[in-house]
Amino acid sequence: MIDRYRLDADGNWISKSTGKPMETQGDFVPVPQVVRDTAPYISPITGKLVDGRKARREDLKRSGSREVDPSEYRPTYESKERAIKNGGEWEPRKAVDLGNGYVRGGTG
Repeated sequence: MIDRYRLDADGNWISKSTGKPMETQGDFVPVPQVVRDTAPYISPITGKLVDGRKARREDLKRSGSREVDPSEYRPTYESKERAIKNGGEWEPRKAVDLGNGYVRGGTG
């Protein structure tokens, strides 16, 4: 877990969780890190505008979703050749029955 610090009136970095001064080693100079807010985007699940980190957390909570860890990502390919070439998994596109004998996509 990353500890968060605040600057006190004397110019010392104080831990928000423990209240103790930041421990430094050698000529290490602590500097604040500014993390920008995320750019607004349309949620792929709810279709609503997500404007910032707080709105993102609320959108994930409201839809019962969670962030996916990069280690969980598993690339899949519709082309068998590309799957073999890139070492991914092959998942051919499923045919969609449009009714009246029409079928879109798929392999068959």
